[in-house]
Amino acid sequence: MAVTVHISGHLKSLTGGVLEIPLSEAHSKLDDALDELWRWHPGLRERVLDEQGEIRQHVNIFADGHDVKRSDGLATKLNEGEIHIFNAVSGG
Repeated sequence: MAVTVHISGHLKSLTGGVLEIPLSEAHSKLDDALDELWRWHPGLRERVLDEQGEIRQHVNIFADGHDVKRSDGLATKLNEGEIHIFNAVSGG
């Protein structure tokens, strides 16, 4: 399945200004899709994942409209091929 990654504006400096990244390979799992994304834009990895390879606390990833932190994390299966990556928002 074709996968498209949408990133928020705060990460565009790491992708040459691109906010929508179509991946060239078909992927059925989030971690496989992200591995391809890191090959195209290696600087994103350290901003999205921590030193243990887990999603950083302040980063949200949605796959097919579902928060992956509330499901299978990086092992989440992709059904529709849409991934959204953005910083968590908080305020007070």
